[in-house]
This record gives sequence, structure tokens and C-alpha cells, in this order.
Amino acid sequence: MQNKQSGNTLVIVLMMLLLITIMGTWAIRGAITSLNITTNAQAQALLVQNSDAVFFQLESYTDDAVQIAKLQLDNGMIGFANKPENKGKELVYCLRKNEKENKYNLGKASLVYWQGATLRKNDLGQDGYCKVNKATDFTSDRAAVVTRISARSISEGRKDWGHMYEGGDAETYGGKEIGTIIINATSLIPNLSSASADEINKCIMNYPSVNIVVNGVTKKSVADCLSELNVPFSSQEMEYQLRQVS
Repeated sequence: MQNKQSGNTLVIVLMMLLLITIMGTWAIRGAITSLNITTNAQAQALLVQNSDAVFFQLESYTDDAVQIAKLQLDNGMIGFANKPENKGKELVYCLRKNEKENKYNLGKASLVYWQGATLRKNDLGQDGYCKVNKATDFTSDRAAVVTRISARSISEGRKDWGHMYEGGDAETYGGKEIGTIIINATSLIPNLSSASADEINKCIMNYPSVNIVVNGVTKKSVADCLSELNVPFSSQEMEYQLRQVS
């Protein structure tokens, strides 16, 4: 009788251990899921903040006539993108933590565009492309976020330079008109992906920020490439209509 009771006690203890193990497993899985949700939310917030910072900085230039004038020079971001021969071409910059001033000139830019079925990406060199394996190409000392900035003028489906100088017309100002420019900011967190640095770098360099149709085939964008690699990213665009600087 005593042996039978000891056997029953052992079965009950084993069942209790099994229940505790199952409950512990559920708790761990729940904690991991909660941690993943929190991490994803934090990552997305960080990405959006970095992309927004690009637009905040550019918009702050509107109160600085000198800064805007520099951007409209031939070697400035706006001036270059607005040239008729540069339509369809995307000027690319890397938002580097150690570049505080005079960052939007051709000396720090790259150019990517499709010429027929050929991708052109080295016309201005490669200094404008971020490299995720370079510590200096991150937006801060945390080395968490890389931000790719691009500028392009609107070409398809829009009237060329539809917005003129305020208070005048094209003839008054020697036929010179002002158009619309689109700024794209794509921020990504490479360390939250299993993709290699070389794979991510190719995304940044080998694709414009928009899908282009070439010979009936839709070419991938930077966002498409990053999505395929499961790299967390945020891509935002702002359209700016240019006005005269006094």
C-alpha cells in the first residue's frame, strides 16, 4: 500500500513539473513576442525621426537666403537637379554624422539613373552612397541608422517648370523659370537584418528611390531591394515648389 502511494505521488509531481514547464515556455514565448513588438515599434520611430530630420533641416533653409542661393548654384543640389539635361537623374547624398555644413554640393554627391537598359551610377563617383560597414556613414555615434537622401526634378506627367518667379513672368526674368523638386529620405537599420553589408550597400547604390519602367519592365527601387532583404527601413518623400530668393 505504501509503495502504491509513493508511485501516485511521483506521477503527480511529474505532472506538476510538466505543467510548470509548459507554463514557463508560454511565458518565455510571450515575453519574446512582446520584446519583438517593442523593438519593432522603437526601430520604426527611430527611422521616421531620422528621415524627418532631413526635411526639417532643408525647410529651415527657407529662412536663410544665402543657403538657398548656394543650393541653386550649378554645383548645388537644386541647381543641378533642375537642369533640363538632368531630368530623370537622381542626385544621392549620405547623411553623415560628421558633415554639418555645406553637405549638399556635387563634391559629396553621386548620381544614379537609367540610360535605356543600362544603370548609370558612377558619373559623379561614389562618395554620395552610404556604406553600412563604415562607421562615419551613420547618422550618429550610436551607429544604428543610415540615411540615404536623394533629389530629383519632376519630369513625367508634369508641365516643365510650372511655377515661375513670384511677381513676374518668364520673359521679365530672361526666360528663366523655376520648377518642382522631390526629396526622398530613406533611413535603414542594417544591424536588425541578417543581410550582409555588401548586399545592403548594393541596394543603396544600384537603385533609384522610385520605380522606373525600362523597355516595358519595371525596375526595382531602393525600398524594393531593402524589403527583399528584410532590412528595417522608412522611406519618405516631400515635394517642394521653388521660389525666387531675394
